[in-house]
Amino acid sequence: MTKVSVVMPVYNGEKFLKQAVDSIRNQTMEDIEIILVNDQSTDASGRICDELKEEDSRIHVIHLEENKGICGARNAGLRAAKGEYVAFCDNDDFFLPNLIADNYSLAKEYDADMVKFGRKLIDVDSNGNVLREKETPLKELAFYDTASKMTHYFSIKSKGLLMNVWNGMYRLSSIKEKDIWFNEFMRFGSEDADFSYRFFLSAEKIVVNPYSYYVHYRRNDFSTSRKFSMNKLESMVLASESEARIFELMPDTAEIKARKIIEINKLIMNMYTQQVFHEENPMTLKERIQYLSKIKSHEHLNYELDSEIKKELKKIKKKHLPFSKAYANGWNQAAYGLLKIQYLMNNEKW
Repeated sequence: MTKVSVVMPVYNGEKFLKQAVDSIRNQTMEDIEIILVNDQSTDASGRICDELKEEDSRIHVIHLEENKGICGARNAGLRAAKGEYVAFCDNDDFFLPNLIADNYSLAKEYDADMVKFGRKLIDVDSNGNVLREKETPLKELAFYDTASKMTHYFSIKSKGLLMNVWNGMYRLSSIKEKDIWFNEFMRFGSEDADFSYRFFLSAEKIVVNPYSYYVHYRRNDFSTSRKFSMNKLESMVLASESEARIFELMPDTAEIKARKIIEINKLIMNMYTQQVFHEENPMTLKERIQYLSKIKSHEHLNYELDSEIKKELKKIKKKHLPFSKAYANGWNQAAYGLLKIQYLMNNEKW
């Protein structure tokens, strides 16, 4: 059996594709397969995939008959994969040389279902200029079993380990046997978080490798997360439903309730920062304010405050208290105003 399959969705990536694939071909571990899924590219990407296949017998190419989006492309790659573990790479990112060897070794040592590792994030503008670089702040190797992963869930999430799939390696049999596929409705984001939440829930053993191995580029010209889409908003809600299943298994204490509220607040802030406040959003001001009611209509995104939860909120993250009060009481205009202030203070500019 091949040790590791690497699945790469390919869509109009001719500019960076060869560099991305070469970073996988040049891994220090050679017992791998590379599955390139050409998702109806309209540039030279399909031809480049075929040329790379001729150069390396470990490369397999799938040409989809219709555009499936990143989730459909990944699922096609997963169905074809034969490795013990699987990793993912976008067609404009790259692996550092020891990504597969080091993390496969940890997976085998701990018999892990999932290994998560650090990544380097690079924002690039339309002229190719690097705007900022950020590295995942991980401190030490960590191991979690079924019980301890729940105890440390909020800590694991706070390190950004569940927002993406390319900063991990996953037991392929778990994906196939437990039907943890990518949700193909999600065309413009949140698919990684949704997959990660569901895999986290099923995993019995998780290892966190503190070192960075993956370099991810967010390019102004290509990033779907920078564009407006109602599908994006709907996908964020769907991903939060998967996270809610994790919350359901946690103790029903005031502290846990407060931490859940903080995560819901962060989601709402992201929904508004990334989409509702987007300059291309056609919603009127009234509709943007009323959208809070639509969010709250989802049972898992609705919450109430009592004195104990308020006390815990104040202790854990005091700055969330004003918005939490406004949102819980249905004071949409006040909640909207607080979101707008946070957006203007914290929004990243290209």
